[in-house]
Amino acid sequence: MITITDVDTLAKVPATQWDSLASAASLYQSRAWLRWAEAHHGLPTRYVLASGADGTLLGAVATYLMRDVADKLTRWYDPVRMFLTPYCDTSEAQPHWFPVLLVGGCSGGHSEILHAPRLDRAGRTAVNRALLARCRAIAEEHDCGSLAFMYAPEEVCDEVVVALAGPTRKIVTSAKAAITLGAGGGDFEGYLNRFPSARRSKLRKEVQAYAAAGGNATAYPLGEVLPRIAPLLGAHQRKYGDPVTDSEAERYLRHQAAYLGANSTVFVDERDGDIRGFTLCYEHGDAVYAQACGFDPQGAAPFAYFNLSVYAPLRLAAEHRRAKLELGLGSYQGKRLRGADVTALWSVVIPPEHLSPECARVFGRPSPQAIFAGVAGTRPSQRGTTQIGLV
Repeated sequence: MITITDVDTLAKVPATQWDSLASAASLYQSRAWLRWAEAHHGLPTRYVLASGADGTLLGAVATYLMRDVADKLTRWYDPVRMFLTPYCDTSEAQPHWFPVLLVGGCSGGHSEILHAPRLDRAGRTAVNRALLARCRAIAEEHDCGSLAFMYAPEEVCDEVVVALAGPTRKIVTSAKAAITLGAGGGDFEGYLNRFPSARRSKLRKEVQAYAAAGGNATAYPLGEVLPRIAPLLGAHQRKYGDPVTDSEAERYLRHQAAYLGANSTVFVDERDGDIRGFTLCYEHGDAVYAQACGFDPQGAAPFAYFNLSVYAPLRLAAEHRRAKLELGLGSYQGKRLRGADVTALWSVVIPPEHLSPECARVFGRPSPQAIFAGVAGTRPSQRGTTQIGLV
């Protein structure tokens, strides 16, 4: 027997119960990250919980109500912007899509349904059906025009399609990059030795050129450098299309410090009292996550991005015996050249009942992000940016 309940804040779920579900999940399903998302984004939130006959949690999924078109960080979760705007005029379509019920996540470029580790395939399917039936009911209660489960591996999206059992569309959306160090973390020299001699020499020269120009990778907890890196984050976001002010970037970081600061490391290029570049990392489970960055294009040392966003986090992962470095979305070619595997991320969307002929013709095409990443079965575009801002 599966009993479904839901709560409006993760504070109402005992930490031990949530942690038992999320023990093998990503950072973006951890209690700390989800509490941050509640506080920062301010979207009406419901955590849908599946319990067994003895009250033990068997599964859970987060939902977020996006009432209006997003203009800041959550715009990467706007299905109209992601799947229709690149291909057709959406001025008349948008009112029919909102509110949107986001299922599985609203940040981090990652959605997931959590399951108790002991569940077999049949158990997972039953829990998924029960959880997603409640999600659809929540969408109906709020008169949602659409429902979206965004940024997940294809096999997870396949499970969601089966569980929703409705008029869904599975769409290749983006990709994530990750470098695997292996059990025990390995070390930086072991990482370099994976590459052929010519490539290994180029990577060493990037490290040497950065150091020769005075670059460093000083490590701080987030709280110690937060006001100094916020302007760099704001500039980075604006460069890639998010109209975020420096004060909004600082607010973003302050909320993260409050909930995630204990597991944070910020690598900075600090010279003459100024921070010229930074990468914010979090440690969680078996991985280090490079989560945000920003660089002064005039003041940062050569190869600052790769030294702070790849090589320093790799050393951290090796030192703390983490098996992976999660590099997130964007800049795929540069990450591939430094040993990252790039994996497609998909979305499952229930669109409004009636799409205009123009929207119906293009809905389901790969997102430009997926094309840029080279995971959409078409050639990457030579135009536009291959890097995105915070998700």
